[in-house]
Amino acid sequence: MSCIQCSNDTVPGDGDYGPMCVPCHESYYSAGLEDSGTGLCECPKTHGVVGGLCTPLSELAKIPDRQSSYEVKYEGGERVQSSFLEVNYRSAAHSCKFRHNRTACNLLANMCVLLHYEFDDDFNACRYYREEFGKNFVNLPDYVPWLYYPDGEAHVYLYKAKLKTSYSFKSDNPNSKFNFTVAKYSAEGKLLQYGRLEEVMNFCPLVDLHLDSAVRFGVTFSQSCLVGARNVWDEYETVFYEMFIQYFDEGQKMIYAVPVLNANYREDGELQNQWDQKKWQLTRRFFLFDNLSGRETLPPTANNDGAESASSVTEDDRTVNRAKVVRYAKSLEITIQLREGDGHGQIYPPLIRISYGEVPRKYYGSDRKVRLSLSVTYTMDFSKIHEDLSIAVGVTSALAVLWSLVGAWGWCRRCGKLGIDIPTIFQFLVITCGNLANVFFLVMFFACFYLMVFFKRQDVVHLLLLTLKQEFLIKQYLIAAFFLKLVQILHIIYVQITLDLFIIDWEQPRAKNSIPHPQLSTNSEEEGKLRGGEQPISIWRTYFLANEWNEIQTHRKINVSFQLLVTLLFLKVIGFENLASADPTSNFHPTSDAYVSPQSYVCRFAISITVYVVVVAVQWLVAVIFYERYIKNQLQQLIDLCSIANISIFILEHRMYGYYIHGRSAHGFADVNMQSIYEQMKREEQDLCGHRGLEPSSECQTFEVVVTHRFREQYDTILKPVHILARSQRPVGSGKTVMEEMEESFQAHEAMKRFFGMFLQHALRNLDYIVKEKLFLESILDIEFQEADDRCLFFRDNNHSFDRVLFYGHEVTFILFEMLLFTFIDIMWNNFVLAAVVTFVLVWIMKKIRYAGGRRNVINKTMVDQRFLI
Repeated sequence: MSCIQCSNDTVPGDGDYGPMCVPCHESYYSAGLEDSGTGLCECPKTHGVVGGLCTPLSELAKIPDRQSSYEVKYEGGERVQSSFLEVNYRSAAHSCKFRHNRTACNLLANMCVLLHYEFDDDFNACRYYREEFGKNFVNLPDYVPWLYYPDGEAHVYLYKAKLKTSYSFKSDNPNSKFNFTVAKYSAEGKLLQYGRLEEVMNFCPLVDLHLDSAVRFGVTFSQSCLVGARNVWDEYETVFYEMFIQYFDEGQKMIYAVPVLNANYREDGELQNQWDQKKWQLTRRFFLFDNLSGRETLPPTANNDGAESASSVTEDDRTVNRAKVVRYAKSLEITIQLREGDGHGQIYPPLIRISYGEVPRKYYGSDRKVRLSLSVTYTMDFSKIHEDLSIAVGVTSALAVLWSLVGAWGWCRRCGKLGIDIPTIFQFLVITCGNLANVFFLVMFFACFYLMVFFKRQDVVHLLLLTLKQEFLIKQYLIAAFFLKLVQILHIIYVQITLDLFIIDWEQPRAKNSIPHPQLSTNSEEEGKLRGGEQPISIWRTYFLANEWNEIQTHRKINVSFQLLVTLLFLKVIGFENLASADPTSNFHPTSDAYVSPQSYVCRFAISITVYVVVVAVQWLVAVIFYERYIKNQLQQLIDLCSIANISIFILEHRMYGYYIHGRSAHGFADVNMQSIYEQMKREEQDLCGHRGLEPSSECQTFEVVVTHRFREQYDTILKPVHILARSQRPVGSGKTVMEEMEESFQAHEAMKRFFGMFLQHALRNLDYIVKEKLFLESILDIEFQEADDRCLFFRDNNHSFDRVLFYGHEVTFILFEMLLFTFIDIMWNNFVLAAVVTFVLVWIMKKIRYAGGRRNVINKTMVDQRFLI
């Protein structure tokens, strides 16, 4: 090592092979010529040294040296006197202003970008830029970089029809990718690189791997990665970017500047870019990492003006001058809006939305990680679609309310009400809930199905998918539809477990066996209770039929377990779920290294419901066309069982309306042995006996019934003791034995059986009925216009309408509820498997509640002892 003396025209500096004497900056020579009394590398008294330059004091006076000019304010409340700004601000401002140095102007622009473009403080880099060169790019000198767009004119520059390129979804089309061109600058203002986005920008390894997918037209891109907080200090460099998009106009290659919306930009202390678009301040340049502005000059001792105690600053921090706070781009979103009008596939200028996060120095040595995300979203003017959707919902909702009024009116007639009361209003609201749920679901499904099919299959681009914010409206309607449908389901279950039901045994007593059974009592008192020489009727047929009715209460065409399992098979295993990705080309099974776009809920909802409906349709067709016709039809079997058992069922769903299943045997008796049963069935097969129907020569066994007020009063009078007994639940100390209660139930059963038997045989003077057909309009509207003034009305019904008191008769309603429940869980947790599990569990619970309530109702209304309902 040796020491050398530099001549007057050189100064110590760095050369190609280490320290050496280098020539002074030209500013020293210029100053020396003005004042010949100084040495060549000495700055005269009329000048000052700023950033290694000999600068006239008269020019420096226009760039005040104030502490506020070097202060950086962070979102977390930290304030740092930045050494980077302190060293470079005045020299860069002077060289840019007075020497027209492009590098210095870029350095000045970079310092403004580090301040988030804020110019509220006295003469910071941004304020100096705006006052010296203008508040926007209008009349900006060519050596000064463009930073600001005109205030309040964001909508003007975001909706310019400058880009003439028509983009396509087809991969073989040269316009299937955007040509985003990026200029990359060092912190000192030097242009480092200029090229395509996927080649120039360095975000993080996981995101950089898929940048080629980010520039594909129509592919919604969303990728994030975790970066160790320490790496933001040590591994990433503070560089700055400007983005352009290339396009062709009449065969000429052009570039268009892409504006930036910095979410951290403040004006007068308010976050200006997070509210009304009219107040947005668009800018040009941005950075991804900043570990430079937070560096401050720390004295060897003391507390750095109270900003940070010496105990919290390590010797290593002082040695490397580690930034007190680092910033990173936690979210960078490129928004592309499709332009409607003359050409298809053309777009408005893209917009970069960027939001920064911060990490204080105290986390440098920790394991804390920060998340960085890059996304490309597509949108268009959906006002027309929203308008059409609102009109569709409005019109169909109005029709649903009108249909609900018809339903409520029909309910009033069936309940025998003459005016509007609170129960009527409640019933109207319940019916309206169900109809509105149907309307919301159907409108949203067909809208989503339309958007998905046209987006995926269009050759000429004219339609895009909804964004996350725009999907919120559809999700709101679907959630509302779920809760409205839930109200209807609960009401259906309540009605079904509280209806009136009675089993009528037509069997008549027969002559008593004259030979006494050796094990039976011959007590004369018991024999006296029997009518002269008559044998009591067996109750086992009634118990058997009550058990069969109890079993079919929750019977349905659709097997929910099979339905959910097959739906999951198609969605998860076969891969239909992957078709919901928000890009034009989707695969059932994408490769592991391929980028997969985030799923669009519009597509996800449309695909899941389409699969669900197809599986339901297949189950329904198999049940109706094959299973119920050739294997087992439980409702028809119940009707056949009634005829064989010589038992009828009378059901009152509402106070004045119900159903009747006629089961009186054509043979007159059914309590016989096996051979007699076989012979009876043989006679029916050979048409050697009467028909099973209520009317002569008729096979119609099921009827809709409208009863008179007199009939209902008589019915309630007979059942009043039974209802009182059912509500009492045999309290302790009642004094009644089990046998006494059974005796009362038997007597009530006999009285009701005699009443129904006489009524159905036209044997009551003031209570009679007529059998007739329903009018066509009555069948369509499900309402009875014909009045039951003095006689009850029995409407022939070959469609088994009594299934409306069972789950079977509300199959469509329950399917819609299950689809809405499946959809609701998927909206909340975005998981098809969880949605299927929750749907299965809740449907199972609902089925158990219906079964338990229905069983209890059968016990209370038919007077069948609960111990015989197995």
